[in-house]
Amino acid sequence: SKKGGIRITLYSPRFLFLSSLKINLKTVRRMIEINHSCRAFLNNKGQVVIRVRWNNRKDEVGFSVGCNADPDKWDKENQRARYNTTHKVGGKTVVARDINNRVSQFLECIEESFTEYSLNSQLPTKSELKELVNEKLGRIKEEAVQDAPIKQEKSFREIFNEFLEVCSTERSWSESVHHKYVQAWNHLNSCDPNISLATLDKNKMTELKKWYVKNGYRNRTTVKQFRILKSFLRWIDANGYPVEQGVLSYKVNLTVTKKEVTFLKYKELLHFASFQFPKSKEYLDRARDMFCFMAFTSLRYSDLSALKRAHISNGNIEMYTQKTNDRITVPIIENAQKIIDKYSWYHSKNGTIFPVASNQKLNDYLKEAAELAGLDREIVETYFIGTQRHEEIHKFYETISCHDGRRTFVCCSLALGISPTVVMSCTGHADYESMKPYIEVADETQKMQMEKWNTHQYKSDIIESLDKMNPTQLKELCEHIRSIA
Repeated sequence: SKKGGIRITLYSPRFLFLSSLKINLKTVRRMIEINHSCRAFLNNKGQVVIRVRWNNRKDEVGFSVGCNADPDKWDKENQRARYNTTHKVGGKTVVARDINNRVSQFLECIEESFTEYSLNSQLPTKSELKELVNEKLGRIKEEAVQDAPIKQEKSFREIFNEFLEVCSTERSWSESVHHKYVQAWNHLNSCDPNISLATLDKNKMTELKKWYVKNGYRNRTTVKQFRILKSFLRWIDANGYPVEQGVLSYKVNLTVTKKEVTFLKYKELLHFASFQFPKSKEYLDRARDMFCFMAFTSLRYSDLSALKRAHISNGNIEMYTQKTNDRITVPIIENAQKIIDKYSWYHSKNGTIFPVASNQKLNDYLKEAAELAGLDREIVETYFIGTQRHEEIHKFYETISCHDGRRTFVCCSLALGISPTVVMSCTGHADYESMKPYIEVADETQKMQMEKWNTHQYKSDIIESLDKMNPTQLKELCEHIRSIA
């Protein structure tokens, strides 16, 4: 200006006003820059909330914009309601334009408030910023922001309970999935009983990794538990809670070996299916039949337990799987039909066709049955705990479980030359990649395919010998075949 000062003009498109601040050079020299961030998002109730962070993310305030939005019509990337949409939430109808104007109004008032504190070389406290923004908005009463509580006021445990409650409903979790997250939480608390969201940083993640190694967890399990924990932390971050930088991108960096896939080879399966158990151990005969039926049809234990006569039609099993709700159609081969006929006497109240023991009992019975049947092929298991390599040798009967039946179906089918596409249509696998963990039949398949060389040579020798025979020799050969048939 003419008097040696500096004139700064602030433009606000929302209110269409110009305000001028006249300050001298001394004011400019002492003003500070306050790094801050603002993010508009929907909370779990569908309310539009603006989260403000400053002072190196140490301070945070949440503002409720005062309106709701439909999550399906919210643009997360641009942090606005999608253009030209109508939102009906809680009996109220709001258009996108009004929601976005409201968000812009809040953001402008927040920016103006930080500008004033910068000029005065002051860092605002949470209550000071909240009061100044509400004053600019004309919302002096503190109750106006009660719809948007400060997220960090909740304890870490309370946030986790909220996560379980919301996700269990939204994602229709099974009990086993719920248990996995509770288990990951218990591990985290065992590592640090005083853990909080504020203390969970990269160093704490490293400390947790060391805890798993110290307590003898295999690297595969450790990596899996970190994956579950990160899923929870991503939800936290997406719902406005402060997550320390580097936690979500933390890499475990542990050596994980390929998991050994156990299954019965074709000859072993036929041997097991026909093995005669003592009459005093009828329960082993029944456990073996349940396993073999899974091996002949690809069914999981949960589907075997739920199988009803209504699921069998025109020589096929047609049902929706219990685990993934995929519809499968499995042709019933002769071996599987024999097992169905064997248990035709069984009638249950809920219509299931097999007397299936509990998963745990069936696994125990299978180990005993496999040992009696002589399924003692050795399996070498290699794994790491931290940087230490371990090897264990087991007999097959020591490791057999219900799920080996499904693996056996996949492996034997491929070994017999059945197309992977046909196998996937029976198992319900979505693509070849998802089925790869079960495909551990390279040696078996290769051996069976290469056997065709021997078979072809054998046939060639027979044909050559027949060509050299005279009519009398051929007649004698035919009579000999009839005599031994």
